[in-house]
Amino acid sequence: MVEKLWTPNVCFVNSKKTEIHSSPTPNIFLMIYPNGTVWVNYRLQVQSPCMVDLVLFPMDIMNCELIIESYAYNAAKVKLNWREWQPVFSIAKSKLSDFTLYGLQWTKNSFEYAAGQWDQLTVSLTFSRAYGFYILQMYIPTYSSVFLSFVSFWIDLKALPARITLGVSSLMALTFQYGNVAKNLPRVGYVKSIDVYMVLTTAFIFLTMIEVAFVCYLESENNMRRKERQAEKKKERVAALQRKKDKKKNNYGATTVTNPNAAECDLRSNYDEPFSNGTASHKISISRQANNMFESLHALAQFGT
Repeated sequence: MVEKLWTPNVCFVNSKKTEIHSSPTPNIFLMIYPNGTVWVNYRLQVQSPCMVDLVLFPMDIMNCELIIESYAYNAAKVKLNWREWQPVFSIAKSKLSDFTLYGLQWTKNSFEYAAGQWDQLTVSLTFSRAYGFYILQMYIPTYSSVFLSFVSFWIDLKALPARITLGVSSLMALTFQYGNVAKNLPRVGYVKSIDVYMVLTTAFIFLTMIEVAFVCYLESENNMRRKERQAEKKKERVAALQRKKDKKKNNYGATTVTNPNAAECDLRSNYDEPFSNGTASHKISISRQANNMFESLHALAQFGT
């Protein structure tokens, strides 16, 4: 019956594929009102392009448009208009497995072609991506890996193998997690937010490894300086003990005073008057030694005062 009626030949201009449901027969509804109004309803499955911007992936927004236009008649023969009450609505659930429908807009436009002016109806559907899957499969595990790598800050510095093992294990786990999720990511030629996130998390874990190396270097430098200071202190103590021993060995509290005049007198007593007799020279020598002793005691008394 529908094939025998005149129709405005309306189609979805930007659709990639359109099919009429047939379960079990083609789902076409036809109703003719007493005033001559004809209502034809098709149950269609339409595949249309969508404008996708994945810069904020997985928290991005996708906009899909359906453009309705008559491919056979211009506005002089067929005028397209939206009905006044709720022209576009959703009868199914608005939440999909990966997206959530949260916006519907409809507009009417007119375009000039070579064959005249044509009316065009546009439906815009806005979807937001459901990111719960990525939170559970990527964000929480990567956060855990980063926090686990921070545990090395509280491990004793002497347990260097444990700190290195912890950092390398966190880095490998992060790489494995990103490899599993990257299989399902769309391949685009620009940087996505999830790529920036993965680079930052990898950088955090890598910096923990750099921190371990830097702290070990500082610790080795401090050990060398500490050993040098201890060696210097040991040398100073040994030198001080040696000086004390030398002082005790060479001087036990007495003071030695030399009298150069007494030495000269001794020399003169030995070499003056070589031809004198022995008794006289012996007496002179004893008297001179007594004088020298007296002078030495006098000098010692003056030194004590």
